[in-house]
Amino acid sequence: MMGKPLTESKQRMKQNSEAEFKKSNNETTKVDKTEEFYAALPTLEIIFYAGFLVWAYGTIIYRFCLLSYKREADLLKYGYIDEGWSILNKGQDSDFEWSYWRARVIKPLFMGSLVAYVIFSRAVEIFIPKQREMCIATACIAFLFTTYDWKVIAFMLLQTVFTFMISRTRRKTIVWLFAVSQMVLFNVEYLEENILDPIFEHKNVEDVTFLSALCLLKFVSFTLECCDMKNIPTCPDTGRKQDTFYDLFVYNFYFPQFLIGPIHVYPKWRADMNKPVNAWDSQKYWQCFWEGLHYLGWMFFVEFALHYSYHPSLGYDPITLKRASFAETAGYAMCCLLYFQMKYLSIYGFPRILCLLDGVDSPKPPMCIHAMYTFKDMWRYFDRGLHEFLMRYIYIPMGGSKAGILRQQAASISCFSLVCFWHGSKNHLIIWAATNWLGLTLETIVEVVVKATLSGRIPSWVSGAMKRRCIAIFRGVMYLGLVPSNMYFLTGTTMGTLVAKKVLLSDNPLHPFLSFCFFYCITQLLLEVYHSWGRRHICNKNYYYLGRESQRAKLH
Repeated sequence: MMGKPLTESKQRMKQNSEAEFKKSNNETTKVDKTEEFYAALPTLEIIFYAGFLVWAYGTIIYRFCLLSYKREADLLKYGYIDEGWSILNKGQDSDFEWSYWRARVIKPLFMGSLVAYVIFSRAVEIFIPKQREMCIATACIAFLFTTYDWKVIAFMLLQTVFTFMISRTRRKTIVWLFAVSQMVLFNVEYLEENILDPIFEHKNVEDVTFLSALCLLKFVSFTLECCDMKNIPTCPDTGRKQDTFYDLFVYNFYFPQFLIGPIHVYPKWRADMNKPVNAWDSQKYWQCFWEGLHYLGWMFFVEFALHYSYHPSLGYDPITLKRASFAETAGYAMCCLLYFQMKYLSIYGFPRILCLLDGVDSPKPPMCIHAMYTFKDMWRYFDRGLHEFLMRYIYIPMGGSKAGILRQQAASISCFSLVCFWHGSKNHLIIWAATNWLGLTLETIVEVVVKATLSGRIPSWVSGAMKRRCIAIFRGVMYLGLVPSNMYFLTGTTMGTLVAKKVLLSDNPLHPFLSFCFFYCITQLLLEVYHSWGRRHICNKNYYYLGRESQRAKLH
């Protein structure tokens, strides 16, 4: 008697989970009505906000560039920065991720492999489209042997074989134990020094650590899908289940997304690969060309800006920043945040172009850092592939928002814990994850309380513009909290604390007030953009050529 109701309850829970997952990831239909249709503000007020931001931006960026110029000679002397473009006659800064990606992209062998892959893939689509996946696997093998040392290749292949063996158990507990053990191996310094260092040289250790971290999430995606036979995609031609070692190999070593991402969950990647190859479409290639120019332009801008802003290296010089003024510290923080977004715009953008040429809808690059004024938007729209991974494999299976506040918080804490441990679980990462969880929880509680207590009770004499100003005050406060939280992630505990003290906790009350005014004005201008073009248009990056066309196709 109890079996049937229990089964129906599980089915309803599964349906609710699937509906929530689709709702959270179906970016083409998700519209936040409460923020998209705010009343317009007076034109003079908007002009005032824009003028204040131009003055503030110009001041803090200029002051920090002057500070970088003063420290340039010492940074060059001690090897913190390198000689830059000869035409500028200045030093050039960088960080590990940008240097790692740039060092491989500018190699003639890599560029040749890239061009050869594009030509080879298009020829396969024209002459032998049914063998496309086999040819992609061949290209993956060629790329590995022309780019990495044989020890790195052997390790990655061994890891892939072991992952496939784990997938045959079809037990989620074993999958997660395997994932956690992998993170322990690469994040515990003692194990790294005593296991990896004796086997690999220093350069190869970097390759193994970096590539394994990216591949680990793909391994988890593949193996968890194998735990539920109903979720495993089937080949459209033969009807076989696509959970073989061959499928794992092609998914893991897929050339465009292997080097640096982004994360693409297995069901969506496989669904795109199973689509029939489209005929030659000149419009698609022109769109890819223009979108590629967009990413190329930002890449050159980042390279150019790193000749004048030395924020990566000055992050290791707390003495200089302790002596820096409020404007210089604010400029340092803003340069770090903008660089973080523009860096991943290029790093995720170029693989996306190759994927789109192959018919694979790779996750879009991050939104502008100033378009994400809430903790929720930061997690949803910065690394979209990682957000989808967390939602699909952790948040929704643990209940999500449909199973009560306790299970929702447990799911949220689990997501932040995994991301923290995956990045390295250092002290500053723990602070970053904890403050992000706290900010996200606070946002959710305030929104629920406000909707429950004020819905339909706001006096009629309160204008829409006044409502918008009140909302912008709250959003500006939360936006201000995002800065020190993300600075912990980007610069470490020492620099994150220093920025928080100078920007938010300064002895001079004018400093936190100016910081709030800065983010309040950004919030108001962003709401004006939402009012004019719509939140969906900005969040989905529909101003991109391919994004706009794919949006139209899905809507029609």
